[in-house]
Amino acid sequence: MSANQLEPTILRRDLLLQEAIDRQLDTLVRQANQTAALLEKTRMEKNQLRNLLNVAVTSRSPEVVINFIRYQIAREQDKWSRHSAGFGHTVIEDLRGIVAQLAARVEETVKNEMPHAPQAETLRHTAYVRLMQLYLGYLNRAFYYGKETSDFKRLREGANA
Repeated sequence: MSANQLEPTILRRDLLLQEAIDRQLDTLVRQANQTAALLEKTRMEKNQLRNLLNVAVTSRSPEVVINFIRYQIAREQDKWSRHSAGFGHTVIEDLRGIVAQLAARVEETVKNEMPHAPQAETLRHTAYVRLMQLYLGYLNRAFYYGKETSDFKRLREGANA
């Protein structure tokens, strides 16, 4: 297959990938709201979640992000919590759980629509990284809302909608 024939195929794959990711956004936002609500009684500051988001954007690696969260848990337990049901471990569980599941769903959708997609072996990782970044961005926004308005209750309500 020549480069000219491959380019429209790659563009179609990328479009299908983006559309499949977009269909997961409501679930992602609800989970981010629910997890951000855990921060109601902590001393977490807005810049700490921005730093987490920056790590996700620059590294593009879920394991690097999880490593950073573990470092923060050990370093600032009053903000990230060492408890297994605390904020830091919940974010890790979200990344390894629902975000990974949504990435698998995205991969399946694209492969069903385009069984011979170019670079199909990287679809799940690409979806996972993008969904991770989106999740952490929505988490940051939800926390910002809760922190500025002192209304974490609405975050919990939105998560259950």
